[in-house]
Amino acid sequence: MVTSTLTAKAMKMNTHMTTFKKLLLTESLVVLFTLAAYTLFGQQHPSLDNYLYTPVAVSPAHAGMQDQHVVSIVDAQWVGLKGAPRTGMISMDYHNLRGLGLNLTLINDQIGPAVTQHAAVSGAYHLQVSDNAKLSTGLRVTVGRTAVDLIDETYYDLVDPNIYDLQGPLMANVDIGSTFNTPTYYAGISFKNVNRAEIYDNNYTAQVLQVFGGHRLPLQGQWSLRSSFLASAATNSPADVNFHAFVEHQEKWGLGAHYSPADEMGLLLRLNPSRDWHVFYQYNYPLTDLVYLTKRSHVIGLSFNVAPRIDSFTSPRLFL
Repeated sequence: MVTSTLTAKAMKMNTHMTTFKKLLLTESLVVLFTLAAYTLFGQQHPSLDNYLYTPVAVSPAHAGMQDQHVVSIVDAQWVGLKGAPRTGMISMDYHNLRGLGLNLTLINDQIGPAVTQHAAVSGAYHLQVSDNAKLSTGLRVTVGRTAVDLIDETYYDLVDPNIYDLQGPLMANVDIGSTFNTPTYYAGISFKNVNRAEIYDNNYTAQVLQVFGGHRLPLQGQWSLRSSFLASAATNSPADVNFHAFVEHQEKWGLGAHYSPADEMGLLLRLNPSRDWHVFYQYNYPLTDLVYLTKRSHVIGLSFNVAPRIDSFTSPRLFL
């Protein structure tokens, strides 16, 4: 009788402990989902420092500016840290003779036990306002979800492993943007997360305002200098700015640098083995306290044209 009583009490205590762990884990996951969603929808791509390779990351108005290229990027941030961000992305661009540009971007982003997957469809209209200038206006719809799997983490508990494999809500966000561009310079503005999708009760994705511009300066001996900047301001976050400078020879190869005072700096390399194939690499060095833990992040990318180029609608190559 005593043994039965003790067993019942132990089972009851175990049930209370499991319930407490579930509640504690749920609260932790709310925070984790919120942070992951802010990372995803706050800047669309986990690293905006490589936006020169994927201009649609900055604004949906850039859909179609890469003509009919497919771009694939692998971004490994903070190499050497367990659970550091790892991102895989593929972006497909299309542009027709009537000025319509389309882009489909698929991203898989992992930060620790949180894995975020999303798909974004961007559409833009490129209006010819003069012989050498276009005004591009675009709209993007992004749908994504974050899942958390703690089975391989230190939080694993053999009592009820199913509570450690959870999915966050399916979220949709809307972005808008506009860019004025010519063969030698461009300038634009974008506003992200216009609808402020709800993550959980009273938790919403951050709205982001971005202003950007760039210029191409011809130099001697078939050399050119491309410079650009990107300024971002997000809800409840400090403003951020990125600067790029890139020297290029005959549009066949080039070397550059980027600098973000509050984040990182690094080097960029681009090789064009042919007119329709491009390979690029980026090295980033942190300018924050992360430098005491890791001193490198890497971005490797490849782009190629999937259809014969039509010169009559080929856009000025404003980006890399």
